[in-house]
Amino acid sequence: MLTVAVQKRNQEEKPGALRRAGFIPAVVYGPTIKAIPIAIAGRDLSALFAKITRSTRIELQFAENGEGKSIDVYIKDIQYNPIIDQPIHVDFYHPQKEHPLKLDVPIKVVGEALGVKDGGGILDQLMETIPVLGKSGDIPALITIDVKELQIGEAIRVQEIDFGQSEPLLPPTRRLVTILSPRRVEEVVVTEEEEEEEKEEVSVSTAEGVEPPAGDAES
Repeated sequence: MLTVAVQKRNQEEKPGALRRAGFIPAVVYGPTIKAIPIAIAGRDLSALFAKITRSTRIELQFAENGEGKSIDVYIKDIQYNPIIDQPIHVDFYHPQKEHPLKLDVPIKVVGEALGVKDGGGILDQLMETIPVLGKSGDIPALITIDVKELQIGEAIRVQEIDFGQSEPLLPPTRRLVTILSPRRVEEVVVTEEEEEEEKEEVSVSTAEGVEPPAGDAES
């Protein structure tokens, strides 16, 4: 779990003024707490984004009535400036303890598959994330899949992944990564081209077979 320092903010503080001062306005909420308006330094937020995924648990530290406080959260939503693509507001979610929650965990593929290296196959990653159910702290921040032993035609399925104490919300036999043969890829491309050619031929034949309206016929 990563830790980042934030500060509680007054609701009367204008978001534009905070951003000009180098801070990003944010809020923490959840089923067991009242919403807490906070501000986080822009540089700290950028450093945090470089290290986490949407399923990473984060500890926010702040001062309250002269005492140090901390709260564990997940990122719920990020609003961006559409022109400069910079974050302008962040929603943090504090989950209920011992209560399961659902998160989409990203997949990271590592290694060069034997089927690609030696057989000229094509790596096909079928899913970017996996929906997972579990208690806060049990859900992994990232699912890493090592494909270096995969040969052409082989695949890695959900049932082969260790999810620890969390539960994947997908069928056990669902394929996550596979290696396609070069011939299969070629056939897919050729089929698509043939379909386009057939469509063009049908279009031309239809146009040639249409008789002109009676009013346009020569007398």
